Amino acid sequence: LGHIAVFKEAYLKAKKHNLKSVAYTFDTLGSKKAKSILTLEERLKHIRKSLIDYVVIEDFEAVKGMEGKDFVKTVLIDKLNASFACCGFNYRFGKEAKCNCNDLDHFFEKNGGSVVICDKIEVLGQTISSTLVRNLIENGEVEQILTFSPPYSVYAKVEEGKKLGRTIGVPTINQQIPKEKISPKPGVYITCCEIGEDVYPSVTNVGIRPTVESCGNENIETHIIGYDGILYSSYVRVNFYKRLRDEVKFNSLNELKEQILNDIEQAEKYFK
Repeated sequence: LGHIAVFKEAYLKAKKHNLKSVAYTFDTLGSKKAKSILTLEERLKHIRKSLIDYVVIEDFEAVKGMEGKDFVKTVLIDKLNASFACCGFNYRFGKEAKCNCNDLDHFFEKNGGSVVICDKIEVLGQTISSTLVRNLIENGEVEQILTFSPPYSVYAKVEEGKKLGRTIGVPTINQQIPKEKISPKPGVYITCCEIGEDVYPSVTNVGIRPTVESCGNENIETHIIGYDGILYSSYVRVNFYKRLRDEVKFNSLNELKEQILNDIEQAEKYFK
């Protein structure tokens, strides 16, 4: 909701002054250790849904050492020819993120421009921010995200697994979470899968599948309810709606099957 508010302000300002609106973003988060909520392609997909005219994707390494005032003059004004800028109330920029939205306003004013600073947005007493979303994902509280955002999702290629799910009557698809993307807390989730234009309810395990293999590589394994096709090498989006339980090591495949069938029943009730 915060980003949507910024896009809306930029669009309205551009329309009023007969200008083009531009979303300015980076190719990475800037830290190799930091994980993103969205991949770059997912970010672009969301921006395309707004009314913004253009997107500029900046190489973070090229500007990370710039002081704030130099960034505004060299990049935003000289390079992008910006007359106005729109940002969130907690926007940080410049070398080591030393500058804030008020600094942006000050630097723009010195160069004949102006800045629109969007107020914070609160839902259920919480200020909406990327930090909040990251914390909810890492804690498995994906259901809370639905009150102010599309669901957390993973879009990845279906890889061939050991096909043990088929032997117990609950076939699954296996996917790797993109390395730059934040992973939800390990466990079992109610999800839904987008396969082309179709959407199916599903149940997803995030983790290392301790009953069948404990290789230490975190992946997601999903049973798609009501789907019977082969999806190897296809790309499927898995949307996360609710965490059901922790990942558990069962004593047998029969015990695992019983629990999965129970998880499926809960997913069907949830979507009904």
